[in-house]
Amino acid sequence: MKKHYRPFLGALAVAAAALTPLATAAAAQPATAPAELTRVTLSSLTDDTGMPLWLAEQLGFFEQNGLDVEIVYSANGAAALPAGLAGDWQAGWIGAPPALTGWDKWGLISFPHIQEARNLKLMMRNDALEGRSPAEVLRNEKIGTGANSTFQNLLFACAAHFGVDPGELEIVPLDPPQVRQALAAGEIAAGTTSASGDFQLVQDTENYTKVCDGEMAGASFISVYMVTPTFLEDDPEAAAAFVEAVYRANEYVNEHPDEAVEYMLEYNEEIGLDSTEESARYTLESRDWVSLDDAIGDMSDGTTEETLTQLSNFFVDVGVYSEMPDVSGLIEAGLPVLEAAQELRGSD
Repeated sequence: MKKHYRPFLGALAVAAAALTPLATAAAAQPATAPAELTRVTLSSLTDDTGMPLWLAEQLGFFEQNGLDVEIVYSANGAAALPAGLAGDWQAGWIGAPPALTGWDKWGLISFPHIQEARNLKLMMRNDALEGRSPAEVLRNEKIGTGANSTFQNLLFACAAHFGVDPGELEIVPLDPPQVRQALAAGEIAAGTTSASGDFQLVQDTENYTKVCDGEMAGASFISVYMVTPTFLEDDPEAAAAFVEAVYRANEYVNEHPDEAVEYMLEYNEEIGLDSTEESARYTLESRDWVSLDDAIGDMSDGTTEETLTQLSNFFVDVGVYSEMPDVSGLIEAGLPVLEAAQELRGSD
């Protein structure tokens, strides 16, 4: 469906006014359909979580919203942030920890992309569990996880779920692929992991058991869509158009699961990830893809703030942050952009 712009920038006026007088003046003017597509560079990670960003381009959602996009890939969020600060990209998606760092350091604005409570897992070897409880394994064996990461946050939450003090854990700091390799080699008894890399572990019930995930531990985890403050200042119409398109892609994944599997296979091939139809479906079903309405609801009712505050508290506790980021300020900056995207959607 061809998108037609109409005045929708009122919701962005508050956010833009805090950033620059020029943006305030622009926000007061009616938006009109651009004569040419606006060029936007998007940041993504080489991870299957980024599929909806790619899908929005494949399905023409960006073009329908007046955008001509190029997607650039980084190995991780820490690598992506300097390029965004330098102006090399204007929007995209990223994990919550680098998003918080980006907000704290230079005002990066973000919104819920996926809920990952079911996706982040603690796996244990069955031979380590034999005759013992998960708590006993945690107290007495080596556990692999990413140091100072969301995975370690999950591990601590799962330890608390089993009544184990995190201080009792013997942690082996490993990247996610190394965790899976160490589990297979018997070098660790348990480790944190996520889809799609853990598909084989989860399927191999003879050797491994999922003993905990974020949902079981009562801990929420998210990844986020994002726009840079400069992008919002310079072109609030395009920022809202980006947001509307990527949430439409999320909703497509929810509404068309079989087609989404085929797109996931194509996307994975393009970015160099091995997958099968079964693993692609598992990857999609392990995550909760947030709709635009749900994102607005979560940003409005305290859900997103609670999730990011919990993560921030963890990073303060382990010494990654010296003080808490202004999470409420992040919510206040992001909500008007979501509302502008919703108003744009009403202009079909």
